[in-house]
Amino acid sequence: MRQLLQVLAIVGLVIASMAQTPAAPSGQADKKQPDPCTVSGRVVTAAEGAPVKSARVALVEQNAGRPPHVLAASTDNDGRFDIRKVNPGRYAFVASHSGFISQPYQARGTSDGAILALAPGQQVNDVLFRLVRGAVITGRVIDEAGEPMVAVAVSVLQKPSAEEIEEAGPRGKKRELIELSSATTDDRGEYRVFGLKSGDYYIKAAETDGPHGPPIMDGVDWMIRDLLGSQYAPLFYPGVFQLDQAQAVSPRAGEEVQADFAMRHVKMVEVSGRIIAADGGPATHVYVELSVPEVGDWSQRLSAITDAKGEFTIKSVLPGSYILSAQQHDQDKYYGARQKLEVGEEKIGSITIAFGGGASIPGRIITARAGANALDRIHVLLLSANDDEGALAYAEVKKDGSFQFKDVADGSYALQVSGMENGWFVKSARMGGEDVYQKGAQIEKGASAGSLEIMLSSDGAQLEGSVRDKEHDQPIAGAQVRVKFDPETPYNRSCSHSASTDQNGHFSFDALPPGKYRVVAKLPSATPEVPAISSDPTTVTVGEREHQAVQIKLATPKTE
Repeated sequence: MRQLLQVLAIVGLVIASMAQTPAAPSGQADKKQPDPCTVSGRVVTAAEGAPVKSARVALVEQNAGRPPHVLAASTDNDGRFDIRKVNPGRYAFVASHSGFISQPYQARGTSDGAILALAPGQQVNDVLFRLVRGAVITGRVIDEAGEPMVAVAVSVLQKPSAEEIEEAGPRGKKRELIELSSATTDDRGEYRVFGLKSGDYYIKAAETDGPHGPPIMDGVDWMIRDLLGSQYAPLFYPGVFQLDQAQAVSPRAGEEVQADFAMRHVKMVEVSGRIIAADGGPATHVYVELSVPEVGDWSQRLSAITDAKGEFTIKSVLPGSYILSAQQHDQDKYYGARQKLEVGEEKIGSITIAFGGGASIPGRIITARAGANALDRIHVLLLSANDDEGALAYAEVKKDGSFQFKDVADGSYALQVSGMENGWFVKSARMGGEDVYQKGAQIEKGASAGSLEIMLSSDGAQLEGSVRDKEHDQPIAGAQVRVKFDPETPYNRSCSHSASTDQNGHFSFDALPPGKYRVVAKLPSATPEVPAISSDPTTVTVGEREHQAVQIKLATPKTE
């Protein structure tokens, strides 16, 4: 699902231009290009088979650099599309239209679909997308007097799937709900969330200034609310405060369900305090936030910015358990702190957070070839390796590859490096001589074992193969293949990789760090109620620049 969301985000950036023939990359204009490909087909409704006019269809090339190579087209009156001059390669392929659920190529149930693999000169002219009409959740939000409430944020949340929990690791195990979509009530107090898949959803309404678009209230009203804060507690449908009392709504494809809210005044409190900078003075312009750890939405993220005295006040806080976080980003310095906070029925005004009390960790990124990576585009994070949400650290990487973590709290951390050029990977990461991917980055009593040295390499391994039906020996398109270090630890989870098989059942991983891996294929189910089918794990060991192939067999259901 995450891959599909990334594809749709990319498509949204390029769809307006509908460019089908991008310019050749710099330095390649004089090289002989392989024969181009053509991809054509139709987009129809799943229920009636009727053509869908003005549907958007896009090809997003895999492993093609930044920004990725994207080609797009829209359908005509007969639902037909035709994309020409497509370079050979492997593409994510998706069709979308307002009011319908976006459909990946050869998708199964909730999967990200199959990759479309194109050989030089290949013509694929029989693609058929069957779009399913999205479900709709709509409703009205009123106050105790029955008056409509304007600019209330309504979040649509869902329990994460087993695959999403596995991918998130220990930090995601406590996340009970994640936000899928949201809307804001209008002047009639009405909201509408559309384009949802069939499923079970939890609805939450909160009167708060969250990132749900620009305020639609009168400027004076908005200023007054910001000054006074809200006295309406966030509610889960059908009007309860606690998640364990909430009821799910279950719209099916093309169905519209009603979920109304009657907001209630409750006693809420203020949470205030001050942030002390690393030099002992007031920490100004610090972003301070209260969030509910179990619910991954934006509607109840209460926040404030510290003033010239380093002081902050967060209003309209409902009693309960929160994560209090403070972040300051000043040029190449980043300070952050997180702690658990229990809020009762009385005002809290004595919170003090001091930056600079944690460890300072210098580091450097080294590459095998100078200029091979724009080092200042690489992101380096330290994430808590246990299930505690209270610790993370971030460092800005300079052009020479140097960086420094500031104020890192005691704990055990996993390293995450992103933003490398295609074909590159982290060959090694050591802190004080210890392998960070094996033993983690350990911070004790405000100190680390030494500097962090990260070496990047382009001498990775390639692992490819196919997924086939165990009984009929037929290729399986759209299977999800995941490779994990063997053994997998809380510190090397970021080295795991996932890919979808193409229409021929083929998959490929490039630039894998050398090592021992477990390879597992999963066939997503047609419905969320049915678990995915997994293969037996295959163990493979790869070395630098080595190429290996594996074949995985899956026992598909008899109905397949």
